[in-house]
Order: sequence, then C-alpha cells, then structure tokens
Amino acid sequence: MAALVSQPADTLLSKVNKTKKAPGQSTLGLLAQLAKELGIRGSFAGLPTRLVMVGTLTSLQFALYGSIKGALGTPPSVELGKGGH
Repeated sequence: MAALVSQPADTLLSKVNKTKKAPGQSTLGLLAQLAKELGIRGSFAGLPTRLVMVGTLTSLQFALYGSIKGALGTPPSVELGKGGH
C-alpha cells in the first residue's frame, strides 16, 4: 500500500532531479509543469516494477527473520486476539 501511495511523489521527484529548470523558473513551477506533463497515468509509471521489488524484498526479510529466529531457538510468536492476561 505504501508503494502505491508514494509512487506519484517518487516519480515526480525523479523527474525533478533529471530536469533542468528554465532560467528564472522556480522549483514549484517546475513541479507543476512536470505534474501536468505526467498526468495521473504517467505519475504511476513504473509501479508494477516497484511492487515486484518491494514484494521480493519484504519476502526475503521475513525469510531471513524466520531463519535467524529458528537458528536461535526462540519460542513461537505471540498470537494476537487470544484474550486474557
């Protein structure tokens, strides 16, 4: 979800860093120009690739966490919603 929400801003930031401002153009002016050029569809360019990357990295992190936890012999995780104290 975070990747979906942050994608337009990240795309715009990438474009700002690659685009030279016109003489006298403010950064806000450049942002507005690029946002207009990109449009809604263009602001989500690269999202499928990003989702694959984020999904892969997250899966690897959980796998590594599980492996380390198993190697250390830690008890199973606490289950939420069981009630009682």
